[in-house]
Amino acid sequence: MVKFKIGLAWLLASLFLATGLAACGDATSTIAPTAASISTASNNTSGAATTAATNSAVTSTTGKIKVLATTTQLGDFARNIGGDRVEVTTILRPDDDPHDYDPTADDSKNAAAAQLIVKNGVGTDDWLDKIITNSGTKAPLIDTSEGIKLRAGNGSDEEKQGDPHIWHSTDNAKIMVANVAKGLTQVDPTNKEYYQSQLTAYQKQLDDLKAQITQIFAPVPVEKRKLVTNHDAFGYFTDEFQITVVGSVIPSFSDAAQPTPQEINELIKNIKDNNVKVIFTETTINPKIAEQVAGAAGVKIYSNLYGDALGAPGTDGDTYLKMELSNAKNMAAGFQQ
Repeated sequence: MVKFKIGLAWLLASLFLATGLAACGDATSTIAPTAASISTASNNTSGAATTAATNSAVTSTTGKIKVLATTTQLGDFARNIGGDRVEVTTILRPDDDPHDYDPTADDSKNAAAAQLIVKNGVGTDDWLDKIITNSGTKAPLIDTSEGIKLRAGNGSDEEKQGDPHIWHSTDNAKIMVANVAKGLTQVDPTNKEYYQSQLTAYQKQLDDLKAQITQIFAPVPVEKRKLVTNHDAFGYFTDEFQITVVGSVIPSFSDAAQPTPQEINELIKNIKDNNVKVIFTETTINPKIAEQVAGAAGVKIYSNLYGDALGAPGTDGDTYLKMELSNAKNMAAGFQQ
């Protein structure tokens, strides 16, 4: 569900901005131990954490490993790597916003039942700490950002750990799914060969995806690949496919932030100076501010991109592969307006 994040301060500021533009013509917590941490850099399948998780798997009524993933993308990764050996639950739903999520009692219940927990890391799903504490789970925890070179932030609270949108690079996605496979192997070593086979097959699909996206952008001159979005979520994608980020309506890795009138005015100027034709909105963010900026800059809103979450079932973004392919097609078409 798209969330409306404009506070009173913004409304007052936007009214002031609009006037200026017109004038110039233009459940109670119980303290419990945190989840055991799996080092995905190691192939060692021994140890207390592995033994506990493996024993738990044996007693599972479904016979499948119960995996709890924080985001929709990670849920999709876990299903692709775990195949018919896993039962995956995601905390976030399609189109949910990870930057502004409030954990529920069901989340703690699902964590307590999980045999493996998978998170994005880099600050995106720090709310998982509360879920782990409330649930008392001892399930091993995988941080899929391990081994990824992070884009630096600007030093603010929202960006101090770096850019969390690591999944928007197919190369990063290959590392993330490898981390998932290592975690599954450590809690279920008897199916190691199966998980490795699933990983190899899916990483091949990621390589094919990268090749498809490269072909999609091939007809678009590099100088026309200029991106303006709702928030700063596509840095890894733009680095991979030679796209210039002109700016974002919310100039932050977190869409919970609010732009100042000065930042909005600067973005409008950059849009005009760079001859940008369109602004792309995102499925998890209300487009109101983007629409105001587009009107002031004399450009149009082109289409929604899948930024922080997959789309609902049946949409062009209901899997990771489809999400990234849809984003590429929309961007390429928008750049050529």
